[in-house]
Amino acid sequence: MSLDRRLLAAVLCALGLLAGGCGGDDGPSRSAAAERLAVLCAEARLDVEALGLPSERGIVVIRPWANRGTRLSQAIGRLEGGIARERSLLESLAKALDEYYAGLRVGLLVYEQTRSFDAYAAAIERGTAFLEESESLARRLDAPECAVRPFADDG
Repeated sequence: MSLDRRLLAAVLCALGLLAGGCGGDDGPSRSAAAERLAVLCAEARLDVEALGLPSERGIVVIRPWANRGTRLSQAIGRLEGGIARERSLLESLAKALDEYYAGLRVGLLVYEQTRSFDAYAAAIERGTAFLEESESLARRLDAPECAVRPFADDG
């Protein structure tokens, strides 16, 4: 990842802290694991957005999206939380994201075999529950940056 992208990710996280009232003297700051988690998610979101949308680049962009998401879930799985609850939530988050991105790959495979966008959409829909679970877990970990989907500002 380029220095510009890392700087942008850090700025996004800092803005999230300010907007959320985290840190400083006004309230408790979030844990070191939550801080790192927020950065990981912001970086991954920027990477996926740089890949483009299927409507722009074609459905083949799904595979690199899923690959980037898998790297994110692996990085989250390596984070170490300070307390048992945090470690458990991080583990659950990593698993939910891994399942979601595996679902994207399955959806792409279904499309490649059937050439049916309806079949693709049905396969992807089954994975949405894992994405929603991951967003809930991220909020519980005080990392709302991980609950912001790529391209959220596009429409």
